Parts: sequence; C-alpha cells; structure tokens
Amino acid sequence: MDKYEPMKGHYLPSIYRFPKLFRRLSNQKQEATKHFISLRESKAYRLKQNAVLIQGLKMLRELRDDGFSMRSITATAEKEPPTESCIKHPAIDVLNHPEAFPAKNYYVCDVDLTRRILGTASRPNRHEIFGEVELKNTPIPAQPERLLVFDHVNDPGNLGTLVRTACALGWPAGLITTGTCDMYNDKTVRASRGMTLRWPHKLVPMNELIEFLKSLNMTPLVADMLDKNTANADVWAPNAPNAEKIGLETGICFWNFKGKPKEVPARPALILSSEHKGVQGMDDELRVSIPMADGVESLNVAAAGSMIMHELNRLRQMKQ
Repeated sequence: MDKYEPMKGHYLPSIYRFPKLFRRLSNQKQEATKHFISLRESKAYRLKQNAVLIQGLKMLRELRDDGFSMRSITATAEKEPPTESCIKHPAIDVLNHPEAFPAKNYYVCDVDLTRRILGTASRPNRHEIFGEVELKNTPIPAQPERLLVFDHVNDPGNLGTLVRTACALGWPAGLITTGTCDMYNDKTVRASRGMTLRWPHKLVPMNELIEFLKSLNMTPLVADMLDKNTANADVWAPNAPNAEKIGLETGICFWNFKGKPKEVPARPALILSSEHKGVQGMDDELRVSIPMADGVESLNVAAAGSMIMHELNRLRQMKQ
C-alpha cells in the first residue's frame, strides 16, 4: 500500500522491502563483487579460494543435494521494485526461503551487475540466482576400469560436453594434462551442467602420463585420424574382423598394434586431443579411429570422444 504524507498532501509509491538477510551489491568496487568477478575470470584465484560460481536454480539445487557447501547466494532483482510481485521465479523463491539454500552470506543485485559478475555469455535473466560453491576433493578410483584423458582440449564447451557425456556413459574418472583448459571455467561448468564439480579427475603432466597409466595397468588408447598409409593388415575392426577394407559399415577400428594382440583393451584409457592439434608423440601407443565418409576431414573432439566412449562400452560388454 502506498504511504500517505499529510504535509505534502499526496501518496508516495510503495517500495518492496528486501529481507534484511540480503545485502545489496550496487557496484563493481565492492569487495564481494570484485571477489565474484575474480572467481569467474581467474583460474588461479578459483584454486586459491577453492570455490566456483554456479548459475541457476537447478544446478545449485543439485549441488546442494549432493552435499556441496554454499558460501553465498545472490538473487537478481531491480533496486526498488514496487511490490513483491515484480520479482519473479527463481529470485523471489530464494528471497522468501533462503533456508532452502544454507549459505554464509546472502546478496541481491540488479541484472546489470549480475551480467558483469557472470559474464555476458551466461545470458542471465532479470531474476537470476547464482551462488559461490565450495569445491570438494574428488580423487580418482584406485583401480578404474576406464579413464578419459584430455590432452590440450582447450575449448571449454568441448571439455564440459565430454565430461557430461562421460558421466552419462559411466566412465568413472578422468585425467587432465597440462595445456587443457580449466575444469572450473564458467563455460566448462555450464556445458557440463555442473558435472565437472562432481566427476573425479586428476592433473597429470604430459611427460608422466604413459608411466602413470601403466602403473594403473591401463592401456593408453589414442583417438586419432586413420593414417592412409597404414597397411590394411595392421587395422582391425572388432565389428568386422575379416573385412578387407575399413569403411562406414565396419565401425571404429584399432591400429598401430606394433606386435600387441588384436583385441579390445580390457582397461582402456582413451586419450583425446583437439582436432586442430592432435596428440603429439605417443607413436608407440595403440590408436582408435572412426571411419568417415569421403570429403569429411575430421570430427569435433566432443563428438568423436562421445562416439568412441559409447562404442568401447558396447565392445567391452560383448567381450565379457
């Protein structure tokens, strides 16, 4: 209801009063605002703080239910909304029920500041929510049956998509080599739908990778373009072991055996790299390729990796 001021003889417009628990962020110079921007922009700062910004009600709810701690929750709303009805879902849900997202600090800011904090690529709406989530230690299993290895996968969208696919296909963990983009980059987190926070992974320098994989009794398996100069006798397609020629109908093929038995690896460590760079070195390691139609030069690493993971699952199941 509007407030009447008798001395002036008119009503003043009413203004919604935000809960006292929520502190207003109004500019980029405030410490909390600078902290949030640094979390998004700086890998070193994220690791030092052991935290990451997460956008959206659904992802925050899932992480909360998985036992992640929230350091802060921020709701987006205009500075002086006339009534509560001007603030929409999900911001109003958090404002009315902050206990649903236990956190140390609660903030509210307008959409312009939310865009600056989360970045324009995040495309936040006028009633967005985001939170600062504490990272958990997620060690890889002692004896994983499969591993996904990222070598110079420097596109965060591809990395996030591959992590999300690996989780969906039951690949239990991954290794990150130097040169691969950050698992907690905001674009990676969005593409993975928050899976990069849950999925066990470990950083291993490239020059230690093969030794590390062999210490786990795993077979390094490099995803690569099939070398046209490779003799047919050295190429093996499990779906068509007697095929005279590798093609679309044979499915994925293995090559570069160098005396190793022609069989599907029991404990594969699938090594993926950017399609522009390709895996450097590892000339003695087993290769896997996807036959493609004429005129197609290469596949996006996320597409290729997803296809190979699915096919390896199937082939390993048939072998058991």
